[in-house]
Amino acid sequence: MALRCFPIWACPQTAYYHYPLLGLDTKRRRIPLWECSSSASQRAVTAVGSEVPYGRELKKPSDEMGLTQESPQLETFHRDLSMLPKPLTANSLTSSAGDDSKVRISFQGIPGAYSETAALKAYPNCETVPCDQFETAFQAVELWLVDKAVLPIENSVGGSIHRNYDLLLRHRLHIVQEVHLPINHCLLGVPGVSIEDIKCVLSHPQALDQCVNSLNDLGIQRVSAKDTATAAQTVSSSGERSIGAVASVRAANIYGLDILVENIQDDANNVTRFLILARDPMIPRTDRPYKTSIVFSLEEGPGVLFKALAVFSLRNINLSKIESRPQRRRPLRVVDGSNNGCAKYFDYLFYIDFEASMAETRAQHALGHLQEFTSFIRILGCYPMDLVSSSREVVGQLETDCFSSDGRSKSSGICSPRASSLRKLADVASLDWPKNDTRRFFHVVYRVGDLDRTIKFYTECFGMKVSRQRDVPKEKYSNAFMGFGSEKSHFAVELTYNYGVSSYDIGDGFGHFTISTQDVYKMVETVRAKGGNVTREPGPVEGGSSIIAIVKDPDGYPFELIQRGPTPEPFCQVMLRVGDLDRAIKFYEKALGMRLLRRIKKPEYKYTIGMMGFNESVVLELTYKYGVTEYKKGNAYAQIAIGTDDVYKSGEVVKIVNKELGGKITREPGPLPGIGTKIVSFLDPDGWKTVLVDNKDFMKELGESSVNYVSSSVKNLEEAPEAKTKSQSFEEEEEKKKMRGGSLWQLGQSITRRLAQSDKKPLSRRYLASGADLKKTALYDFHVAHGGKMVPFSGWSMPIQYKDSIIDSTVNCRVNGSLFDVAHMCGLSLKGKDCVPFLEKLVVADVAGLAPGTGSLTVFTNEKGGAIDDSVITKVTDEHIYLVVNDGCRDKDLAHIEEHMKAFKSKGGPLAAPLLQHLTKEDLSKLYFGQFQILDINGSTCFLTRTSSRGRVQEDLTVNESLCFGFTAKAILEKSEGKVRLTGLGARDSLRLEAGLSLYGNDMEQHISPVEAGLTWAIGKRRRAEGGFLGADVILKQLEDEPTIRRVRFFSSGPPARSHSEVHDENGNKIGEITSGGFSPNLKKNIAMGYVKSGQHKTGTKVKILVRGKPYEGNITKMPFVANKYYKPS
Repeated sequence: MALRCFPIWACPQTAYYHYPLLGLDTKRRRIPLWECSSSASQRAVTAVGSEVPYGRELKKPSDEMGLTQESPQLETFHRDLSMLPKPLTANSLTSSAGDDSKVRISFQGIPGAYSETAALKAYPNCETVPCDQFETAFQAVELWLVDKAVLPIENSVGGSIHRNYDLLLRHRLHIVQEVHLPINHCLLGVPGVSIEDIKCVLSHPQALDQCVNSLNDLGIQRVSAKDTATAAQTVSSSGERSIGAVASVRAANIYGLDILVENIQDDANNVTRFLILARDPMIPRTDRPYKTSIVFSLEEGPGVLFKALAVFSLRNINLSKIESRPQRRRPLRVVDGSNNGCAKYFDYLFYIDFEASMAETRAQHALGHLQEFTSFIRILGCYPMDLVSSSREVVGQLETDCFSSDGRSKSSGICSPRASSLRKLADVASLDWPKNDTRRFFHVVYRVGDLDRTIKFYTECFGMKVSRQRDVPKEKYSNAFMGFGSEKSHFAVELTYNYGVSSYDIGDGFGHFTISTQDVYKMVETVRAKGGNVTREPGPVEGGSSIIAIVKDPDGYPFELIQRGPTPEPFCQVMLRVGDLDRAIKFYEKALGMRLLRRIKKPEYKYTIGMMGFNESVVLELTYKYGVTEYKKGNAYAQIAIGTDDVYKSGEVVKIVNKELGGKITREPGPLPGIGTKIVSFLDPDGWKTVLVDNKDFMKELGESSVNYVSSSVKNLEEAPEAKTKSQSFEEEEEKKKMRGGSLWQLGQSITRRLAQSDKKPLSRRYLASGADLKKTALYDFHVAHGGKMVPFSGWSMPIQYKDSIIDSTVNCRVNGSLFDVAHMCGLSLKGKDCVPFLEKLVVADVAGLAPGTGSLTVFTNEKGGAIDDSVITKVTDEHIYLVVNDGCRDKDLAHIEEHMKAFKSKGGPLAAPLLQHLTKEDLSKLYFGQFQILDINGSTCFLTRTSSRGRVQEDLTVNESLCFGFTAKAILEKSEGKVRLTGLGARDSLRLEAGLSLYGNDMEQHISPVEAGLTWAIGKRRRAEGGFLGADVILKQLEDEPTIRRVRFFSSGPPARSHSEVHDENGNKIGEITSGGFSPNLKKNIAMGYVKSGQHKTGTKVKILVRGKPYEGNITKMPFVANKYYKPS
C-alpha cells in the first residue's frame, strides 16, 4: 500500500511534524481493519530540530522520509490551517501570556473540540487556547499563560472521567463554573460524499461508544482517534471519500466537511458536564443556586460512611453526586486475621457535589461536622450551578455560528460559508432568561413637591399606609413608600421629595395610576371632602359597564378609581402612552418577560390599549393614540421598579432587545453606592424608564439588614413616656412619628457607619445584609438562646437588642448594669523592649508615662494630623502593650495581629464590680478607672480592665472562650437577681451618644484631628512638648493657635438630627454639620453631636438644625449629656 503523507500541523518550540494518512489503496477490502487503525487514526510524529513555519511555507518532508510532495489540491486548505491557534505543549509553557484583553481559556484538543464549545458557552467572547494534553491545559493556568482551563468531568452516557478527577487532585486549581453541554454527534465526510461511501469512521473512543448502535446500523467500522476534532481534521486532510469522522457541527465548519447525519448518538439526551478552573477560588455568594465539590477520605470505623453522608441530610442539603474510587499509590489494607483468610481492601476517596454555597451557614456546619470522620478533605470549588438554557437547538447554533462577520472563526480564523456572529448565538441563549426569571412589580417612582402633604392625602383619601421612609440629607432628598400591604408582596408607590423643589412637569406621556375600590362614589366624596380635584365624576367607562372616576392628587397626578369587588392588590395599574404599540409590546415581552394579557381596540375613540404584566394583579397599560408617535415626558414621573433574580443576566437581555427595538441602558448592572442593592436601569423605545432590582437584595433592604432593627424597634420607642393630648393635629402626630422613627433611623445609621472605610467610600448595604458569611463570637448561641435579635455588624452577627426595649436597656444600664458582648473588637499585643517607643510614633498618648497596670484612651494619627482610629491602650509591663481597636478599622489599623482574638466580655454599670467580685479572690474595689488586673477565675487566667466606652464604668474582661459561658451564666443568673441584663448594640450606641463619646466613622475620621474632635485631653503633656508622633506638627500648631472647626453637642427641639444634617446660625448661614444624633432615653429628648466653625462652638449658642430641609431650633450644650461617674476607690 502506497501512503502519501504531508505535514498538516506544526507546533512551534516542540517542532513536531504530524503525518496523517492522505490516501489509501483503492482496494480497501484487502486492508485489514487494524491497518486502517494504525494509519488512518494515528498521526505519525517525527521530531525535527527547528521551528517549522506555517502555511504554504511549511517545510516539505524530504524524500529520505519516503514521502511524496504536497498535494496541490490541498494548498488552499493549508492556507486556512495557517490561521489556526498554535497548540500549547509542555515545552511551550514558558511563552508569554500575550494579549490580556480577553479571558483566555485553555482546552485539550484542537479547534472544533467539544471542550472549546463548552468554553465558548461559558464565556462567549473568550479567546480559546488549544493544548495537546489536559495536563498542559492545567499547567498553562498555573503559569499564568491563560486565565482558566476547561475540563470534561462526566457524561450522561459514559459516566465519570476518572483521569480528569486525578488532575483535580494533582493540581491546585479551583472550580469556578460548570457547563452542561448537550452533545450533538454528527457523521462527517469530505465534500460530495454520501453515507454509502463511508466504510470506517474516526473519533474519540468515548464518542464512538456513544454512537455504537447508529454506526452498526450503517455498517461502518469504528477506528479510535485522539479526539473528535482531530478525527475531523484527519479526514479533511486526507481527502479520502471512504473515511468519515464523528465530531461536532463546529468541527465540520472549521475543517470544511459535509454533515452526512446529525444526532447519531444513541442517547438523544447525551450531555457532558464540563468544569471551568482558575487559579483563585470564586467568592461564594447566596444570591443564586451554588454547588460545592469536595473530595475526602474517611477514618476507619463501623458506619463511618453513613455518618459522613448524614451530615448533609441533617442540614437539608441535597447531594447531586456521590462517587468513590480507590486511592492511587496506596497499598491494600489487610483485614483483621482473626477470621480465616487474609482479605484485603482499598483506601477510598469519595467525591461529592452538594447543592449549597459555602457562604451558607448550613454548608459551613456540615463540613465542620464532616471533618470529625475524615482523614483528608479538600474543597475543590464552590461555584454557580449551570442554569442557563442548554437546549440542543441553542448549542447547535453555538457550534455552527462561532464565526465573525467576515467569515473567520473567532477562535481559529478559518473561513466558512456558514459563518455568522457569535453574538447572535449568545443572544439566543440569553433571551430565554426572562421566561425563567422570578419577576414582579415592586413599586412606581415619582416626584412630589411636599412629601408630608402627599402622604396625608394618600392616607386619608385612598387608605394607603406608609411602609417605610428615609431621609438622605447628603443627597438632599427624602422618600416614602406607601401601599395597601407589605412591600414584600404588594405593589407600592415611592414618593420622592427633592429639597427645595415644590412642583414638577407631569407632561402628556404619563396617563394615570389606577386604584380599585368597592365603592367609587364614596371614595370620590372622600377626595372631594379633603380638597382633592375630581376631574371625572363616577360613571360607566366609555363603551363599557365598569364604573370609574378620575381624581388628581395635590401634585396633579391623575388617579383612575375603578369599582371592583374585594381584591388583595387595590393599587393595580400604571398607564403610559406609547408611539408604537406593537413595538412596545414586543419590547416588554422580550426584555422583561411580560405577557400581553389583553389588547383592547377602541377605533371609535382612536386609541388601542395593550395590557402587559406578569399576572393579572398589577398591569402596565400601554396606550396608543392613533397618529401620535411622540409625547412630552416631563420630569415628574420617574420609573417602575421590577424584581429579578440576576440583574447581570437581565441587563444582557435588555441590551440585546435595545439593539433590535430601541432604547438604551442608563445604568449598568451593579450595586448602588451606599446601599449595595444591585440594579440595572434602562429606557424603552418610547423613553420610559424601568429599573430591575435584585430580588434578594430588595428583601434584605426591607428587613434583613440593620434596617430590620429600625423597623422592628419603632414599636419599642413608641412606648417612650411623653405627654399626649386628645386634640393633636395631623401635623403634630406626623412630627412625633418622625421623631420616633427618625431616632431609630439615626441609630441604625450610626451602627452601619462603623463599617465605613478610611477613604470614605460608600458603605454597601449588601455587605451588611449578607448573613451567610458573617462571623460569630463565642457567645452567638448564648445570644440566640436568650432572645437576642441578631443583625450584621462589621462582618459579625451581633445582638442589636434582647427582649427588653432599647429604651429600657439604656436606662437599666445607668441604674443597675448591663452585659455586652464585644468579642467582635480587635485586641493586639505589642511585646518587646522597643514596643513603647514604636507605639509612641503612632499614637498621641504618653505611653512611656503610663505606669504598668494602667491604660488610657489614645488616637492613632496620620502624617496630616488626622485620626486613623481611637484605641484603648493598656501598659501591662514596660515591654508589653495591649490595645483594643475598633472592629470596623482593624484592617486599616493593624499590620498584623500577634494573638488570636479571644472571647471578650464587657460588663457595665454600678453593679459590674460586685458581680465580678464573687468570681475572684482579688479585691476589685481598689482598682482605679483606667487600671487593669490579672485575675484567676475558675482556674483560668483572665485580663480585667476598668474603663468606659459608654459613659458608665465598665469592666472589660478577656477570658478563654470555654469560660465565657460559665462566666456569663454566673454573672447574670446567680448574682444579679435580674438587675443586670443582656444588652445589644442599640442601647450601647444610645449610651455612647449620651456620654458624648466619638464614634469613629461618624464623629471622627481621617481628616479630623484629635484637637478638632475634642480629644485634646488624650494627648499626653510630654507629647505636647516633645511631639514625635505622626502629624505632630499639625496637631501642636492647632493646640497653639486654634483649629478651624470644633466638635460640639446639641439639644434639638425638632425631629432627630441625622448624619450630614446642616447646622445654620440664626441668620441662616451654614456653620457646621451633624455627625451623630438620636433620642436620649434617659433625658427624654433628642440630642446630637457635630462640628461647627470655631467661634461658633461656645455653650449656649443658638442654632438652626435642618432636618429634611426644614430648620428647627437647637442650642449648643456642654459635654457630656449625661454625667459620667468614673470609679475611684474610697
